[in-house]
Amino acid sequence: MHGLILRRRIGRGLVNLLIAGFALFPILWGLSSSLKPTERIVEFPPRLLPDEPTLEHYARIFQDDAAFYILNSGLVSAATVVLTLILGALGGYALARYDFRGRSLTMMATVAVMSIPIASLLVPTFTLISVLGLYDTRLGLVLLYTAYQLPAAIWMLYGYFMSLPVELENAARVDGCSPTRTLRKVVLPLSKPGLVAAALFILVFAWNDFVVAVTMTSSQEVRTFPVAIYFYLGFYGREWGPLLAASLVSIVPIIAVFVFLQRYFMSGLTGGGVKG
Repeated sequence: MHGLILRRRIGRGLVNLLIAGFALFPILWGLSSSLKPTERIVEFPPRLLPDEPTLEHYARIFQDDAAFYILNSGLVSAATVVLTLILGALGGYALARYDFRGRSLTMMATVAVMSIPIASLLVPTFTLISVLGLYDTRLGLVLLYTAYQLPAAIWMLYGYFMSLPVELENAARVDGCSPTRTLRKVVLPLSKPGLVAAALFILVFAWNDFVVAVTMTSSQEVRTFPVAIYFYLGFYGREWGPLLAASLVSIVPIIAVFVFLQRYFMSGLTGGGVKG
């Protein structure tokens, strides 16, 4: 019996290891190639481990102001997360706790908006942003990202608020708390996992976005990191070394944030599925 259990555990471990290796292989190959000299990146037959590791490609991207573009992406992403969570929490709480006329229609519209492809909105959005004088500005990107991610944030937080016992809010109101104070002092502290889960989804979108950023910006002062990476795809060829190095640098902040907040993220995903 114990031998059977042991074999099953070993089998599951090997399957998990195989799946993890398959998923991580592109990243490991990119890391290996980014540490190779330029002339060795496209050599045939390819080698997984570089004979002479070098950091020349990483030095190159930071000479090309990668730190400034990373800062731009960080500022835009952080502002988007904060603004979207504020509006999403208010909207999600209103849908979860108030029975008003048009509530069902609002919920249906929120879900419907989530299904609209962003690419189909670029032309009218570009016109609107230009008219408002927000083209090629960080504020314009923040407002656009917030508008794109707000329906998803409202829906996620609505589900999480529904899982919270309403008796806690009723007790707070009996003690004299206003609805706004109840949301701020009772609901939001209890909803930390849900807020973190929503924040990570928003952050990944804002940090990785290329299509909106390349359409709505033109100057280096506002350029985000994904757009900066794109410029290594030259007209006459590809600068594979800097391209791979920049791509790997771009995923480090997201991985770091996820590792730091993963326990909130997992409980936030599952918590919204329980209706209170």
